[in-house]
Amino acid sequence: MNNFGVMFHHFHDGVKHIKSQGSICGDELKRMIFFLKNDYEIVDADVFFYKAITNELHHNQICLTFDDALACQYDIAYPILKEMGITAFWFLYTSIYKGIIEKLEVYRHFRFSSFDSIDSFYDLFFKTAILNKDYTGIDIEKELKHFNPDSYLQHASFYSDLDKTFRYTRDYVLGKENYYLVMDKMIEEHAYDVLSNKSSLWITEEQVVNLHKNNHIVGLHSHTHPTAMATKPYEEQLAEYSENKTTLEKIVQSKVSSVSYPCNSYNCDTDKIMNNLGIRLGFEAIMHDRQRQPEQLHFPRKNHAYIIKEMAE
Repeated sequence: MNNFGVMFHHFHDGVKHIKSQGSICGDELKRMIFFLKNDYEIVDADVFFYKAITNELHHNQICLTFDDALACQYDIAYPILKEMGITAFWFLYTSIYKGIIEKLEVYRHFRFSSFDSIDSFYDLFFKTAILNKDYTGIDIEKELKHFNPDSYLQHASFYSDLDKTFRYTRDYVLGKENYYLVMDKMIEEHAYDVLSNKSSLWITEEQVVNLHKNNHIVGLHSHTHPTAMATKPYEEQLAEYSENKTTLEKIVQSKVSSVSYPCNSYNCDTDKIMNNLGIRLGFEAIMHDRQRQPEQLHFPRKNHAYIIKEMAE
């Protein structure tokens, strides 16, 4: 059995949506879909959901998934899916529908719109973090002295050593509040205007409703998108996913029964929460042999970057 989801994040069009690390254009998405159809049957989200939870998926049936409620997905990918008659899973975090400007995506847009290269951003990020150790109380150089990028995020071979070092520093060295301190200082120094850019970042509530009405499946992705959910206690995880579910169900006026785990971070508490919330189908962000239980909460996904690599070969 070879069933999985294909995972997409960022798209670019050279106009409203900037090109960024890992982003693809609409034509690349089309070519990818045709390439996948050579070896797999891409089934609609509702069909995949039903067959997955009833263990009736046929060999090589796969689905398409989109994480993070990104406007570029709706503007670029959705019209292509509509044209090709394909429905997908859309995993959305929901703090943005409560008036919160979620910094995860703001920071990403900042680092790709304000720097000539991702390495230039990393260079200034680490310099800023080091210079501000009196404020954060963290000696970055000391904390990273024994860090080995080869042993971190091994499932994501498309990440460079600097990508891995940045993510490790963000999630496990600085932590949320200190990471925000460093990034906000950089944004201030670059005079980056958060408010003027926010309208191009996320799918609107009306668009979420439209996806649901057109038979796409809307699923959980936490409320605020923590990047290390597995480090949080049960109560915090429960609050994240409960708020996520309540908000989405209010928007689409329908039950939400699927999830993808932000940054592939979960633990046994997460499984308990999904069962308590009535979540029937879950997706990871990696490929595996799916021998763990409960199987329905841990379907594998293949990052689109690997599909591009396969196409090139």
